[in-house]
Amino acid sequence: MNSVMDDNKLLTLANGERIRLQKHCAMLFEVFDLQYASPATISRCGMVYVDPKNLGYEPYWQRWINSRQAKRQTEFARLSALYAKYVPLCVDMICEGVVEGRIGQRLRGVIPLTNLNLVTQLTKMLDALLPPEELEEPLVLESLFLQASTPGYCIQHHIVHS
Repeated sequence: MNSVMDDNKLLTLANGERIRLQKHCAMLFEVFDLQYASPATISRCGMVYVDPKNLGYEPYWQRWINSRQAKRQTEFARLSALYAKYVPLCVDMICEGVVEGRIGQRLRGVIPLTNLNLVTQLTKMLDALLPPEELEEPLVLESLFLQASTPGYCIQHHIVHS
Protein backbone atom coordinates (compact mmCIF):
# COMPACT_ATOMS: atom_id res chain seq x y z
CA MET A 1 0.00 0.00 0.00
CA ASN A 2 2.91 2.34 0.59
CA SER A 3 3.65 2.51 -3.15
CA VAL A 4 0.11 3.70 -3.82
CA MET A 5 0.51 6.48 -1.28
CA ASP A 6 3.87 7.55 -2.74
CA ASP A 7 4.14 9.95 -5.66
CA ASN A 8 4.30 7.11 -8.22
CA LYS A 9 0.79 5.86 -7.25
CA LEU A 10 1.48 2.29 -8.29
CA LEU A 11 -0.75 -0.35 -6.71
CA THR A 12 0.81 -3.82 -6.57
CA LEU A 13 -1.72 -6.60 -5.97
CA ALA A 14 -1.01 -9.87 -4.13
CA ASN A 15 -0.81 -11.74 -7.46
CA GLY A 16 1.93 -9.40 -8.71
CA GLU A 17 -0.28 -7.35 -11.03
CA ARG A 18 0.40 -3.62 -10.97
CA ILE A 19 -2.16 -0.89 -11.46
CA ARG A 20 -1.15 2.73 -11.90
CA LEU A 21 -3.64 5.18 -10.45
CA GLN A 22 -4.35 8.37 -12.34
CA LYS A 23 -3.38 11.74 -10.85
CA HIS A 24 -7.02 12.60 -10.15
CA CYS A 25 -7.58 9.35 -8.21
CA ALA A 26 -7.39 9.18 -4.45
CA MET A 27 -8.00 6.36 -2.01
CA LEU A 28 -9.87 6.50 1.26
CA PHE A 29 -9.50 3.76 3.85
CA GLU A 30 -11.64 3.30 6.90
CA VAL A 31 -10.05 0.94 9.38
CA PHE A 32 -10.96 -0.29 12.81
CA ASP A 33 -7.47 0.19 14.20
CA LEU A 34 -3.85 0.63 13.11
CA GLN A 35 -2.53 -2.51 14.77
CA TYR A 36 -0.83 -3.87 11.62
CA ALA A 37 0.11 -0.57 10.00
CA SER A 38 3.79 0.19 9.70
CA PRO A 39 5.23 3.58 10.66
CA ALA A 40 5.92 4.17 6.96
CA THR A 41 2.24 3.68 6.14
CA ILE A 42 1.11 5.90 8.98
CA SER A 43 3.49 8.68 7.94
CA ARG A 44 2.00 8.71 4.40
CA CYS A 45 -1.63 8.97 5.51
CA GLY A 46 -3.65 11.87 6.71
CA MET A 47 -5.66 10.44 9.58
CA VAL A 48 -8.66 11.57 11.51
CA TYR A 49 -9.78 9.56 14.49
CA VAL A 50 -13.10 10.28 16.12
CA ASP A 51 -14.11 8.26 19.11
CA PRO A 52 -17.84 7.43 18.85
CA LYS A 53 -18.22 8.29 22.53
CA ASN A 54 -17.07 11.85 21.83
CA LEU A 55 -19.08 12.33 18.65
CA GLY A 56 -22.43 11.03 19.84
CA TYR A 57 -25.60 10.87 17.82
CA GLU A 58 -26.48 14.56 17.59
CA PRO A 59 -24.61 15.25 14.29
CA TYR A 60 -26.46 12.38 12.59
CA TRP A 61 -29.81 13.74 13.73
CA GLN A 62 -28.90 17.28 12.64
CA ARG A 63 -27.90 16.08 9.17
CA TRP A 64 -31.15 14.13 8.80
CA ILE A 65 -33.41 16.91 10.07
CA ASN A 66 -31.66 19.51 7.89
CA SER A 67 -32.23 17.34 4.83
CA ARG A 68 -35.97 17.50 5.55
CA GLN A 69 -36.05 21.20 6.43
CA ALA A 70 -36.12 22.39 2.81
CA LYS A 71 -39.30 20.41 2.23
CA ARG A 72 -41.25 21.05 5.43
CA GLN A 73 -40.69 24.10 7.61
CA THR A 74 -43.25 23.54 10.37
CA GLU A 75 -42.53 19.82 10.52
CA PHE A 76 -38.86 20.67 11.12
CA ALA A 77 -39.70 22.58 14.30
CA ARG A 78 -42.12 19.91 15.53
CA LEU A 79 -39.70 17.04 14.89
CA SER A 80 -36.92 18.94 16.64
CA ALA A 81 -39.14 19.46 19.67
CA LEU A 82 -40.16 15.78 19.73
CA TYR A 83 -36.52 14.76 19.45
CA ALA A 84 -35.55 16.97 22.39
CA LYS A 85 -38.49 15.67 24.43
CA TYR A 86 -37.96 11.93 23.96
CA VAL A 87 -34.66 10.88 22.42
CA PRO A 88 -31.98 11.95 24.95
CA LEU A 89 -33.88 10.46 27.89
CA CYS A 90 -34.59 7.22 26.07
CA VAL A 91 -31.06 6.84 24.77
CA ASP A 92 -29.69 7.45 28.27
CA MET A 93 -32.04 4.83 29.67
CA ILE A 94 -31.20 2.19 27.07
CA CYS A 95 -27.46 2.76 26.60
CA GLU A 96 -26.43 4.01 30.04
CA GLY A 97 -29.15 2.82 32.40
CA VAL A 98 -29.93 6.36 33.57
CA VAL A 99 -33.53 6.77 34.74
CA GLU A 100 -34.70 10.05 36.28
CA GLY A 101 -31.12 11.12 36.92
CA ARG A 102 -30.14 7.93 38.74
CA ILE A 103 -27.73 5.42 37.28
CA GLY A 104 -29.17 1.95 37.23
CA GLN A 105 -28.61 -1.20 35.26
CA ARG A 106 -28.37 -0.92 31.49
CA LEU A 107 -31.14 -2.58 29.56
CA ARG A 108 -30.14 -5.86 28.00
CA GLY A 109 -31.14 -6.51 24.44
CA VAL A 110 -30.84 -9.37 22.02
CA ILE A 111 -28.71 -7.23 19.70
CA PRO A 112 -26.17 -4.83 21.20
CA LEU A 113 -27.01 -1.26 20.17
CA THR A 114 -25.17 2.02 20.42
CA ASN A 115 -26.82 5.40 20.82
CA LEU A 116 -26.07 6.12 17.16
CA ASN A 117 -27.80 2.88 16.14
CA LEU A 118 -30.94 3.94 17.98
CA VAL A 119 -31.07 7.37 16.33
CA THR A 120 -30.29 5.90 12.90
CA GLN A 121 -33.17 3.46 13.28
CA LEU A 122 -35.44 6.30 14.36
CA THR A 123 -34.65 8.34 11.24
CA LYS A 124 -35.09 5.34 8.93
CA MET A 125 -38.47 4.57 10.47
CA LEU A 126 -39.52 8.22 10.22
CA ASP A 127 -38.55 8.21 6.54
CA ALA A 128 -40.82 5.21 6.07
CA LEU A 129 -43.74 6.49 8.14
CA LEU A 130 -43.93 10.20 7.34
CA PRO A 131 -46.14 11.00 4.36
CA PRO A 132 -44.83 12.96 1.35
CA GLU A 133 -46.94 15.99 2.27
CA GLU A 134 -46.41 18.01 5.42
CA LEU A 135 -48.50 16.94 8.40
CA GLU A 136 -50.68 19.71 9.75
CA GLU A 137 -51.84 17.90 12.89
CA PRO A 138 -49.18 17.91 15.67
CA LEU A 139 -50.69 14.90 17.48
CA VAL A 140 -50.47 12.76 14.34
CA LEU A 141 -46.82 13.71 13.93
CA GLU A 142 -46.13 12.88 17.58
CA SER A 143 -47.86 9.52 17.29
CA LEU A 144 -45.81 8.69 14.18
CA PHE A 145 -42.66 9.77 16.02
CA LEU A 146 -43.50 7.50 18.94
CA GLN A 147 -44.27 4.64 16.56
CA ALA A 148 -40.95 5.14 14.79
CA SER A 149 -39.01 5.15 18.03
CA THR A 150 -37.23 1.83 18.41
CA PRO A 151 -37.34 1.91 22.20
CA GLY A 152 -41.12 2.05 22.50
CA TYR A 153 -40.99 0.66 26.02
CA CYS A 154 -38.66 3.47 27.00
CA ILE A 155 -41.03 6.11 25.68
CA GLN A 156 -43.96 4.48 27.46
CA HIS A 157 -41.90 4.55 30.66
CA HIS A 158 -41.12 8.24 30.08
CA ILE A 159 -44.75 9.17 29.41
CA VAL A 160 -46.01 7.30 32.48
CA HIS A 161 -43.41 8.86 34.78
CA SER A 162 -43.61 12.42 33.41
